[in-house]
Amino acid sequence: MDPVPENPAAAEPAPGEAPAPGRAAPAGARPVRITPLAEGPLLVDGPVEIVLPDGTVRRSERPVVALCRCRRSLRDPFCDTSHRRRSRSDRSGGPTPSPPA
Repeated sequence: MDPVPENPAAAEPAPGEAPAPGRAAPAGARPVRITPLAEGPLLVDGPVEIVLPDGTVRRSERPVVALCRCRRSLRDPFCDTSHRRRSRSDRSGGPTPSPPA
């Protein structure tokens, strides 16, 4: 008889699976879906719980959550569409052209 690991989260993941940091996924749970948008945020199927570098936990119960990748959001880590005001191609270091009047 095989010994049962003391911590089930420490058990080896199945081939092709990444180990869960800190906890094991419940049996039958579907994988988290993350969809990167070109020149935009990461869309994550929610609800989500995000742990920030300082240990603060941000929660969202929304069915889909947009996570900022451009670091322009005032609601970090959530996207507030600030990336729309300035595209990545505008980051060349030169002056940003004014929109046509």
